[in-house]
Amino acid sequence: MNVNRDVTANATREAAGEAARDPTRAAARAVVIGASMAGLLAARILSERFAEVWLLERDELPDAAAARKGTPHAVQPHGLLARGREIIEELFPGFTDALVAQGGLRGDVGQDVVFDADRSRMARQRIGSVGVLASRLAIEAELRRRVRRLPGVRLLTQVDVVEPAYDAASRRVTGVRLVHRDGGTASADIASADTASADTGAAQRSEAATVAADLVVDCTGRGSRSLSWLDSWGYEPAFEERVRVDLSYTSAYFVRDEAECGDVAGVISTATPSLPRPGVLLAQEPDREGRQRWVAAVGGYGGDHPDVSLDGMRTRARAIGGAELVAVTERGRLLGPVMRYRFPHSQRRHYERMARFPAGYLVMGDALASFNPIYGQGMTVAACEALELRAALRSGLDGLAPRFFRAAAKVIDIPWQTAVGSDLALPMVPGPRPLPVRLVNAYIAQIYRAAATDPVVATAFLRVMHMLSKPPSLMVPGVMWRVYRAGGRATGGVAAPATAPAGELQVR
Repeated sequence: MNVNRDVTANATREAAGEAARDPTRAAARAVVIGASMAGLLAARILSERFAEVWLLERDELPDAAAARKGTPHAVQPHGLLARGREIIEELFPGFTDALVAQGGLRGDVGQDVVFDADRSRMARQRIGSVGVLASRLAIEAELRRRVRRLPGVRLLTQVDVVEPAYDAASRRVTGVRLVHRDGGTASADIASADTASADTGAAQRSEAATVAADLVVDCTGRGSRSLSWLDSWGYEPAFEERVRVDLSYTSAYFVRDEAECGDVAGVISTATPSLPRPGVLLAQEPDREGRQRWVAAVGGYGGDHPDVSLDGMRTRARAIGGAELVAVTERGRLLGPVMRYRFPHSQRRHYERMARFPAGYLVMGDALASFNPIYGQGMTVAACEALELRAALRSGLDGLAPRFFRAAAKVIDIPWQTAVGSDLALPMVPGPRPLPVRLVNAYIAQIYRAAATDPVVATAFLRVMHMLSKPPSLMVPGVMWRVYRAGGRATGGVAAPATAPAGELQVR
């Protein structure tokens, strides 16, 4: 069913003019491309400002926590950092309780999830910050349910965005050109170009329709086409950083028997220069048959990749040395296939450095910066960007892009530097290592050792890891004194690897 495109466009332009004259007035329509985590969070923020928010997704979206073609990585282990959970809870009150009601686990991030480095475990204690363990699929499904209920938000599926509509005279994006596939949920409100054949009665795809919008936000992830779109409009390319990590991890789900791991709900084994093999074990909500689950993953860098088999997982778990990880992979009952995920490089696009950028257009989420997934930062960074979008919109739409990109860059700086610095500590990761990077990595190695016996140091580190505190908090005199005191006592001031036999864990 078609609507009059001119009427829709005229109404949008009139509302846009009113909004420009009065920044506090809701504008007519925003369009978000991609129902990713960033897209869902962007839609939530935009619903405060715009009368309509259209969230366009090329996939058909399941109602339940299920995989979809556009996010094949969603079945892999994911962690929502404590700061990310706080923000999502603020935006969607009751979010945490809803995940717990589905079988997700709520706990203290310092007590219930443990952190291992070089086969040593950080001191466990409650730090007063709540985390929730649930699959990425469950997290996204819960957010989708809540976004669908937002006034003015329309989640339209099986929609292919051809390109944003760009007006060269005003140097602004004015909408999107799109087509929607048969069977999608795109409503009659889309100025659709689909027609019905008089001979066969079948719906046919014709030229793309143009939907007007006051703001278009690209949340399509690493594969974002914004760089090529900007180039076609005559803009200089954004500077892009890449750090090649060649990470690969093998993962699987297992039946969760609490007797195997005691009171531990999650284990994070970080890669270090002496043991550059990360591992993770996280409790998950039950599957559709009601079976309690673990998700486990073991990885390696630079071609040191574990085999994609249960035996391969067991061998790598023993090399990593986490007692719980070994127990689950050795004795746990496998649920489903053993999977592989490969991540070639981290990438960051510096749109904040562009001298010119079209009005009416933004980029968010992984389309801005895509981090090494082993650090679990992606969802939380997207949540932090959503808060910056809210703040940037308070001053209206004029100058929104530079205002938002500057704020988003400050959000991204810390997790990017943390992840890249940690990756460059590994000898197989190529890239320059200036003196500041080497000094920070040497200090982090000392923190790992001190945190095994000092709860104050462990708490300070975990708060930074969960993006609750900034890295300079690790440099305050009280923490530094504890770090160097522990390092001097244990190793004479030189960071040395632990020497536990493979398969055993030093819990100190």
